[in-house]
Amino acid sequence: MLTLEDCLTILEQINGLVVVDDQARIVFINRRVAEMMGIEPEDVIGKYIQDVISSTKVHKTVETREPSIADFYFVRESTIVSSRFPLYRKSKFIGAIEYDLFEDYKQLKNFLKKAESLPNELSFFKQEAKRMQGNRYSIEQIVGESPQINKLRKEIAAAARTNSTVLITGESGSGKELVAHSIHALSERSREIFVPLNCSAIPFELFESELFGFEEGTFTNARKGGQTGKFQLANGGTLFLDEINQMPLELQPKILRALQEKEIDKIGSKYSIPINVRVICATNQDLKELVKKGKFREDLYYRLNVIHIRVPPLREHKEDIPLLVNACIDNLNHLLSRNVKTVSPEVLAMLKAYDWPGNVRELQNTLERMVNGIDQHVDTLEVSHFENFIEENLSVNKPFLLPPTKGKPLDEIRDRAEREAILQVLELCGGNKSEAAKMLQIPRPLLYQKMKRLNIEVGKSEKPLNQ
Repeated sequence: MLTLEDCLTILEQINGLVVVDDQARIVFINRRVAEMMGIEPEDVIGKYIQDVISSTKVHKTVETREPSIADFYFVRESTIVSSRFPLYRKSKFIGAIEYDLFEDYKQLKNFLKKAESLPNELSFFKQEAKRMQGNRYSIEQIVGESPQINKLRKEIAAAARTNSTVLITGESGSGKELVAHSIHALSERSREIFVPLNCSAIPFELFESELFGFEEGTFTNARKGGQTGKFQLANGGTLFLDEINQMPLELQPKILRALQEKEIDKIGSKYSIPINVRVICATNQDLKELVKKGKFREDLYYRLNVIHIRVPPLREHKEDIPLLVNACIDNLNHLLSRNVKTVSPEVLAMLKAYDWPGNVRELQNTLERMVNGIDQHVDTLEVSHFENFIEENLSVNKPFLLPPTKGKPLDEIRDRAEREAILQVLELCGGNKSEAAKMLQIPRPLLYQKMKRLNIEVGKSEKPLNQ
């Protein structure tokens, strides 16, 4: 048990501690203050505080009986930062206490220096929080300069200016989730959480609890404390429901109510919970057709389809393939410790000729597979690196392939891709061989040799390689 002597020892450790009565007369002053003032504590007990420390403001606390936090005053050219509080005994005012926040000017200076860095630290932590909250992408990561992609960016920016629900449609792999993240990142909710949920990945029996949560004791062996649903978790931010077409028909009325009434009902709860959530949905199926088939509620469809954004498939903007390839390779170099600088014109022609049913995701996966399979010293992707890709897609997609020849398969593949590339460049250059050679970055005599070997004649119909 602490003795009176122990208590006095503790009080002596507090910076600049002064206690006064209800008349602002000194009741206690510790030695740290006395030494700074050049006085003995015993000599000033009972004196008015202003007669001992003229610049102090503790007497104002006695007058107003209001606390004051981190107030400044000066003593003998020293800056003092102190806090003051009124003292009460059984609701009766009996005086005031004052203590310093810093022992000396050096401590104060270090504190102010740290305070100056707080805005930068706060900005950093906000960015980290945003990253941890799931907002992984932004509109800057949408690659392409085609009219379709520029139109998509404008639609994203327009959607970000409102709080209405958004329905994103597009084929698998076209970038619907990237669009959803971009809308959130540009919106006024960007500092709040982004909660994604893939509806196709949730078992039917868990759907309702995943979206709306449940109270403790609702189920046998239920999680202690219950569970917070995705709607409540996303409160203030954005809830992204991917593959909304997989939403069970039985649950759709509760989704509709959450959107219309802006409140949800936890399983097992007696009370509704108000929410402020923006919902963005995505689907790779035609919801109108699902409505006609009775697999999706018409009223929910219209509630979701307030703003509609269609993400174009890659085959509709193949002119963006070179930019997409470069962006993907830069990323793969970093992830896989490779040093690929470019792809050959023949490879680009081949990639642009393919229809990409898996869209941008398929292109990224294809390039990743190719980069994984090359040596670290390779700096250019050639047609030979894509042999497996070409063989796998021969029966599905042949726009860049000509009738088979009797030559070696790999040589045949390379010649056909090279022929297609030269034909495309010649077409772009209006048949001008000098311009075509510059675009292909090869000497003009070499272009003539290739054209002769590949049976290419400007202004005449194309001849198959095996003729």
